[in-house]
Amino acid sequence: MNATGSRSDQPNGTVLSADELSLLRAVQDRLVPGDGQMPPAHATGAAIAVDTYLAERTDLRTPILGALRAITIATAVHDPAHAGFAHLDGASQDAILHEVEASEPVWFDCLLVQTYTGYYTDPSVQAEIGVPSPLQPAGYASMMQATFDERRLDRVRATARPWREA
Repeated sequence: MNATGSRSDQPNGTVLSADELSLLRAVQDRLVPGDGQMPPAHATGAAIAVDTYLAERTDLRTPILGALRAITIATAVHDPAHAGFAHLDGASQDAILHEVEASEPVWFDCLLVQTYTGYYTDPSVQAEIGVPSPLQPAGYASMMQATFDERRLDRVRATARPWREA
């Protein structure tokens, strides 16, 4: 935050601080750890994507920033050494995430949905699961080509124009 308490005018134009991005990456890695074939969340642009969503959609700020704050608070309670969420073992991280999910289900759900959205829109993830890329506009036209029947437009084309030529 700056001196006025606003997050929106940070020099880099993003909403999350470096510490919040670091925490988000660690949380996302527990939510989407990867499996050897699929990359873990930190290896994609998922955290930056969520930061971009926050810049574009202010309605997402309260739940996502709230979830990150709740995770930070729960981490402080469970981590007397104050090593931070990223330095805890997986079981401790999972316990913290389950606790926050139970105490702040709406915030946690928003964080989860935006994490999945950021992860599954990453080009490397889409390539791995076989999504044709780019989806728009080249991918859409090629996918629709085989299923769209031009004859469906005949009735529309045969009707009178609802406008006058100028």
